[in-house]
Amino acid sequence: MPTPSRVLVIDDSPRMVAIMKRWLVRAGYHVTGVTTVPEAIETLTANGIDWVITDLMMPTGDGMDVLSFARTHHPQTKVIVMTAFGSDAARQRACARGAYAFLSKPFSGEALLAILTQVPPSNHDRPAAGGDQPPP
Repeated sequence: MPTPSRVLVIDDSPRMVAIMKRWLVRAGYHVTGVTTVPEAIETLTANGIDWVITDLMMPTGDGMDVLSFARTHHPQTKVIVMTAFGSDAARQRACARGAYAFLSKPFSGEALLAILTQVPPSNHDRPAAGGDQPPP
């Protein structure tokens, strides 16, 4: 990785943010972690972010709000949506709104890093990875 990518991790669980931050920092990424949707929007606005990894359901807002904001204001930023309440409908909704990938919790650090390091797909074969399943 020539220049470390900047990653924003959003989850209402500080523990989940810390775990993901540890995985990503060890892999060479610059990581900012936040626990609320307003903090996420503020961070996206103030900083150049390459990747957003957002939880879907949080008390302060919806990960789809973060996805929509990123697609509108920072279209170059790739967004991964994650949730413990995954369903095909949620996956389809996230991908239809422009999510780069969808992860069902729990997932491994390896599954997350596989998405971040894969060759960017065309829009036709955009991944919608769930859990530890490799993208097709």
